[in-house]
Amino acid sequence: MPFYDPKKMKRALAGATYSTSEGVWATGERMLFGIIDKPAGTGSRPHRHPNEQFILVHKGTLKAMIEGKKKTVKAGGIIHIPVNALHSMVATDDEDVIFIVAKDTAWGIEGAPEDTSKVGAFIGKGAKKKVASKYEKIASGLKASRESLKSKSLPTARKKAAKKKKGAAKK
Repeated sequence: MPFYDPKKMKRALAGATYSTSEGVWATGERMLFGIIDKPAGTGSRPHRHPNEQFILVHKGTLKAMIEGKKKTVKAGGIIHIPVNALHSMVATDDEDVIFIVAKDTAWGIEGAPEDTSKVGAFIGKGAKKKVASKYEKIASGLKASRESLKSKSLPTARKKAAKKKKGAAKK
């Protein structure tokens, strides 16, 4: 279908095991494009995915971390997340964030959390109690159903890490 009305599309979580990102997106043959929001004071724990991603901050401010580099990005700013880059995005405490996302379809909308021993999104001290409660319930449900243990492995990222370890061990 070539035309979409975001107001009529079904909202979904985009990374329930590690993020508060929620919104709508359309998936084409090679790209997905969406409108996602994060409540103030919440966001994603560090994660990665084998698809490239661009984010255009439409409203609010994101505290971004990509491969250890940190930057606060306000409305109008663009963030590029390279393939397999470890990253996290957290809305500042002062207002909710809305962002536009574009990703290639090599993987899908969700990534894989770096630390699989934890389940659930980043909930900061500035998050509203009602919001924190919502995402804590989601995390509890995931723990109970063990869905968090079914997260996709990242073959490219894991192979690269294994090769680095082998190379370092030989030296």
